[in-house]
Amino acid sequence: MTITAPDRTDATPSAAAPSPLALPSGVKPTPARVLPDRTRALGVYLFMVADFMVLAAIVAAYFAVKDGSSAWPPVDVGVGTYIPFVVTITLIMASAAAQWAVRAMRANDQRNVGIALVFAAFLGLATANVEWAAFDKAGFGVADHAYGTFYFLLIGFHMVHLVAAVGLILLLAGRSFAGHFSADHHDPLRSGLLYFQYTNAVWFTVFTVVFVLSRVHG
Repeated sequence: MTITAPDRTDATPSAAAPSPLALPSGVKPTPARVLPDRTRALGVYLFMVADFMVLAAIVAAYFAVKDGSSAWPPVDVGVGTYIPFVVTITLIMASAAAQWAVRAMRANDQRNVGIALVFAAFLGLATANVEWAAFDKAGFGVADHAYGTFYFLLIGFHMVHLVAAVGLILLLAGRSFAGHFSADHHDPLRSGLLYFQYTNAVWFTVFTVVFVLSRVHG
């Protein structure tokens, strides 16, 4: 009797065929999308425009109340010019320091950029300190009369923006000392300094409205 071996073809599963090796295609993976520097600068411009509209609304309300008052400021209010002029001169020096940083960056001088930014931040903090002293020496409160309300509101508006700008300047100074900027790549620095200069424009608006164009009593 002849014994034939069973056909094992269907008894055991066949081993899976090895997959072919995937060779590199030469196409680089797409990097994570980074916000372009120009887009960031546009965001700063849009913020400043919107913020200045808020300031314009406050100034318009100031003049509306002023024109309807018989005496502006009130008779018992005496606002000197010493503190406003100290603030103005200090901010002019801070603005010059910011411009020094821009010129140093164009020359690719990272060290002078950092020094100029620290100097600008110091002058900004000194200005905020003088403005706080102006509140303390005003002799009236925010709720005493309409002039006091606008006095504190407008100067406080600038002070808040100035403190924020000083924080931004210090951050940029740290990045400058770390070598994050160059003569060809410094758009974040330029945008930050643009905002710092904007805060100076806010002060000159406040100075003109509160101290120059205010009618002395009735």
